[in-house]
Amino acid sequence: MTDFPIDFAALVPDTRPRRWLVLPEGFEAVAAPDEQSPVFEAPPAETLEAVIAVALAEPRVHLLGREGLQAALVQRSKVFGFPDDVTVQAFPAGPGRSVLAVYSRARIGRYDFGVNRKRVRRWLEAARGRLAQAEGSAK
Repeated sequence: MTDFPIDFAALVPDTRPRRWLVLPEGFEAVAAPDEQSPVFEAPPAETLEAVIAVALAEPRVHLLGREGLQAALVQRSKVFGFPDDVTVQAFPAGPGRSVLAVYSRARIGRYDFGVNRKRVRRWLEAARGRLAQAEGSAK
């Protein structure tokens, strides 16, 4: 695993096309994001828990570490077991709302065939659904 925790403001991402970076809108960072984080209708801790739960429900994913509102996960490829690291951090975005910074990257190889982009989008969408379902159950 690369350094953990990550300072998303100072992060200089890999220049090879084997990573995907999501940052909140207006987040002051050295790096330009590949995509902006959606706003989640849940506090940061709940949003992070939802992303972790979604991630751990997928095959070959393990939680490597956690510090505050940041978590480090690894997902290994099906055939060769190559590791991809994913670091997620939740931030407040107003009362009861949150946004995420997500950095997903392959440790091996030059190109990831869009795997990191697809994974991050899938996890964010599934986390949004999980939070909406929890909200509906609470009512």
